[in-house]
Amino acid sequence: MKSREDLLDEARQNLKEMTVQEVHDYLEGGADPILLDIRGLDEWERGHLKGAVHIPRGILENELEDKLSDKSKEVIVYCAGGVRSLLGGETMQALGYENVISMDGGYGDWEDAGLPVEIPPLPEEEVAPEDPDLLETELAHLERVIAEKKKRLEAVRNKA
Repeated sequence: MKSREDLLDEARQNLKEMTVQEVHDYLEGGADPILLDIRGLDEWERGHLKGAVHIPRGILENELEDKLSDKSKEVIVYCAGGVRSLLGGETMQALGYENVISMDGGYGDWEDAGLPVEIPPLPEEEVAPEDPDLLETELAHLERVIAEKKKRLEAVRNKA
């Protein structure tokens, strides 16, 4: 039976990878690949690469051909850290996509490097009475997000 690492090693052998800096430089050099973000909706809403197409990994096989019909077009797929993009990229190849690249390090490394991101506006709040339990759940989620961002910021500052 294969381990998770076995699957990732196989994917690395079958799929080209580029670092975030290589992807940035490639885009700055005029390349025009499709950028495919396969993170979850909550991750996407916190920021993504400008011009990226969003298809969460969990529904990739269902939506991919509708959103990216040209299987010969170059696609750079990314996730938060480079694991889902490897596995998703391998799935894309199995579906006939010919030129798939996984962004090693994912959005996390992109953001840590201070590279440009696009942050969508927050959705409009409903004016109807709120459910206190729902609000508590949302607040707990936001507190976890903030705590994680603080840890990442501290780690970046400690490296400098």
